[in-house]
Amino acid sequence: MNRSILSAGIRVSFLALGGTLARAVIAVACALGSSAMGWAADAAPTAPQAAVPPFPQDHSEIAPDPAVVWGRLESGLRWCVMRNQQPKDKVTIRLQVENGSLAESEQQRGLAHYLEHMAFNGSTHFPPGKLVTLLQGLGLAFGAHTNAHTSFDETVYKLDLPDAQEGTLATGLRVMADWAGGLSLPSDAIDKERGIILAEMRDRNTPGFREFIALSKARYPGLIIGERAPIGLAETVKNADRELLKSYYDDWYRPEQMVLAVVGAIEPAQAIEAIKSAFADVAARSPKRERPSFGTLRAGVDVLCHHEAEDDGTEAIVELVRPRPRPHDSAQLRHLYLLQDLGERVFNRRITDLAERDPQGPILGGSLSSGQWLDLFIATASAHARPGKALEALRVLDTERRRLLAFGPTAAELQVAARTLGASLDQAVEQAGTRTNVALATGIYTAVHEDEVFVSPQTQRDLLRPFIATATPADVLAALKEEWLDEHAHLMVAVVGRDDLGADGLAAARAAFDQAEAAHLDPLEERKAVAWAYGQIADTGAVAKQALGAHEIHQLRFANHVVANIKHTDFQPNQVLVEVRLAVPPVERQPGLSDLVSMAFLDGGLGKHPTQELREILAGTSVLNHVGGPSFSEDGAAFSATVLPKDLELCLQELRAYIVDPGWRPEAEVRAKASWIEALESIDTDLDAQVSRGFAFAAVVNAPQRRPVAVDEAKAATFAAARRWFQPILESAPLSLSIVGDIDPAVAAGLAKQYLGSLGERREAPVMTDPHAPNVLANCPPIPADLRHLDVPGTNPRALLMLGWPTDDFYDIAQTRRLGMLAEAFSERLRVKVREQLGQAYSPHAWREASEAYRGYGYLGVMVGVAPERIEDARAAVLAIAAELADKGIDDELLGRIKGPQVKNMAAYRQQNRYWLSSVLERCQEQPFRLDWAASMEDDYARITVDDVNALAKRYLDNSKVLQVIGVCAGPAKGDVPKLEKAEAPKDPAEQPKPKAPEQPKSP
Repeated sequence: MNRSILSAGIRVSFLALGGTLARAVIAVACALGSSAMGWAADAAPTAPQAAVPPFPQDHSEIAPDPAVVWGRLESGLRWCVMRNQQPKDKVTIRLQVENGSLAESEQQRGLAHYLEHMAFNGSTHFPPGKLVTLLQGLGLAFGAHTNAHTSFDETVYKLDLPDAQEGTLATGLRVMADWAGGLSLPSDAIDKERGIILAEMRDRNTPGFREFIALSKARYPGLIIGERAPIGLAETVKNADRELLKSYYDDWYRPEQMVLAVVGAIEPAQAIEAIKSAFADVAARSPKRERPSFGTLRAGVDVLCHHEAEDDGTEAIVELVRPRPRPHDSAQLRHLYLLQDLGERVFNRRITDLAERDPQGPILGGSLSSGQWLDLFIATASAHARPGKALEALRVLDTERRRLLAFGPTAAELQVAARTLGASLDQAVEQAGTRTNVALATGIYTAVHEDEVFVSPQTQRDLLRPFIATATPADVLAALKEEWLDEHAHLMVAVVGRDDLGADGLAAARAAFDQAEAAHLDPLEERKAVAWAYGQIADTGAVAKQALGAHEIHQLRFANHVVANIKHTDFQPNQVLVEVRLAVPPVERQPGLSDLVSMAFLDGGLGKHPTQELREILAGTSVLNHVGGPSFSEDGAAFSATVLPKDLELCLQELRAYIVDPGWRPEAEVRAKASWIEALESIDTDLDAQVSRGFAFAAVVNAPQRRPVAVDEAKAATFAAARRWFQPILESAPLSLSIVGDIDPAVAAGLAKQYLGSLGERREAPVMTDPHAPNVLANCPPIPADLRHLDVPGTNPRALLMLGWPTDDFYDIAQTRRLGMLAEAFSERLRVKVREQLGQAYSPHAWREASEAYRGYGYLGVMVGVAPERIEDARAAVLAIAAELADKGIDDELLGRIKGPQVKNMAAYRQQNRYWLSSVLERCQEQPFRLDWAASMEDDYARITVDDVNALAKRYLDNSKVLQVIGVCAGPAKGDVPKLEKAEAPKDPAEQPKPKAPEQPKSP
């Protein structure tokens, strides 16, 4: 759930779930509402009332962020305006309607989501079919800069404006005002959108979503939540008409139930006047209604077993839900949440340590979390189970939850949790200037909706630091008991996912839970503190060559042949990105080994520290949980990190340690392979995975070092084999270090010299001065022209089409950029033809792929998902679009709409440290022409013409050469309906413990 006591005004989720449950909620980030519990039953309309909705600070002693200007219109609409420059010269607008699927009647299930779609289909000032093209003309890409989502208790409309000019802002606010009160809802557009929504329902009918629905019904007995998934019912969508949609729109799109957030490069006074002008005519269109009855939560214990053979994991869950009116924000409430959060951090560390120490044990990971949603307090303990060990995982999970509730944290555990929490507060203050417009706007409207005061990072730290300093184990224990122990709550015990517990699953799960409840408990022993074994080193390297290159990039080459590329930036204060890249020739890749290394290498720890010790040593620093890798590309492996400037030295110490003294602990291999193989075995029924893998196998002609790994290869991969392969790479492969961000280049260079310049001598990376030189890249066979059909078993009738027209590799940069523009044109044609006109698909799209390791390898790809019976229609439509582009090309109008968003957002792209790291610094010494590429980017994109794009379309969009992979899942055989067990009837709970808060679904 969401408790933003550490968010510094930006929403933070405390639900850190892994595996099945995380997948069930990952696309459904919880919208914590301020809507009242105990909603009245449908009532007759009442007379309009003067609405003066409050802000959270109106009834709290906590001061809001002074950078935000707050206000209300006479209609009751609340607005919030904040000046910000991340990214520079841009503006983000968010309009939250504080109603979603929970406001629907039984006959309206899905209309909140349907209305969100209709916002793009005609309004007072924007006729049907004109809005998207208008926004593209302003520089907003459909989906990337203009979007919306619907959840249980909110519908949010989103615009990210390309500039802060007065006219652009006025247009953006006019669009929002039309969405708020001026939708025209034409019947023909409603009929057209119907197929798109049904396609979205089809695409989102995943194992994770089905698990979420089952969990919602089991965790909220007596409430309507389980019957109000935002995506709605297909029957409602099929039969919705203008009258039904307009009734929901008029009842629930009310200005007093709306929050408008505007954040960006604007002067607040100017923005406020623009808001007042745009929203002057937005008013309630019907008498105020009470929301449908929310129901009454039933207390007791329920058990759920939900088997999803198509999932790639299993989750064991113990969860408590209890009615609790949403409390107003206060220092006292944040103190309580902070203590509970400290306890949850202790549990999460315990469960992770337990999983790592017992590689054959039933738990692969887990977490404890809690939070308020609506007028419910929800606490959740969850564990990702080892395949076949769900019941044991449930026993271990509940035993450890009870142990924490019985004895609380040890003093040492609390100290580590307090250091970590305190460091996050410090980091929020130091990086306040890096908060993006999107993050701030989202944080503002969410805080208002959830009755939480939106505070500055400084205020947050000043408020919470004293609470951290005085927290004791007894305080934390008392807060955890307040969170979990409530005999009047509802307790859900659940096992969901791939493990099939059989016909007796409910009884077995209840027995496992009862055993855990009756188990004898002993407190944990205090652990001794451990000192960092990889600190400063005496020997330092020598600089062989140093230069200040283009873009003020400091380039160093050390005597051991390690190279370093360092760039200072100031557009993301107190952020430093670090990458260590090892060159790995493509021919040296071996099936399964790079996958296993990427999954398990860091979990193997260091020679002198297992990962449990590393978490303790690094607690309180920005290095903790911010070093990742190695991630493998076609010709390299990279470790990466994001840290504060003050922690750069510690970060380089850790990275050096992974190079010279990796742990290679076998338990890391065991844990990784358990989840990995289970995931690979589950893809037999995963249509998306089957089609993308089938395409990848075909495109590389089954080359084992280039295609995805097969199950038998994964099973055969071992740490011993991976070590024999990867250890020499660690020891001698060409190595480049890149550092970019708010750092003194001289300081960074000195640290690079000390920690990486002192490594043993390494091979030199060959310098590629001519991107077109023959024999520099690896050779590969061409992508074959082929048509492949895949029959995929599963429960969700659906078809997926993936096509690829062979193009070229990455190194003709002008062509690569123009192929990207051609892909954008293809995507736009797919949106208009396949999505909008034919109503066959939800998100058809095209993209450009170009290899940086294999000469001549690249393709223009297309992906379209449709109903099984429409797959040939969709294929014919896509091939027809390709043929038309090759024959007639595009015109200036289309080029303007697709090029504008890219060109207008290029400056913002350059203002990201990530761009400089991955696109420029990473390989700028071995491929110096990348510096020229960076210099030419804006001008080259601006120079792209219709003739450029059309020439490439004619050259490459040859349907006789296209690779096509069609996957069809026909659904279960007739009469073969999957069985979903119902929750067990409540039993009398003697002294049952109590669980935490789940996230809820949004339908974009």
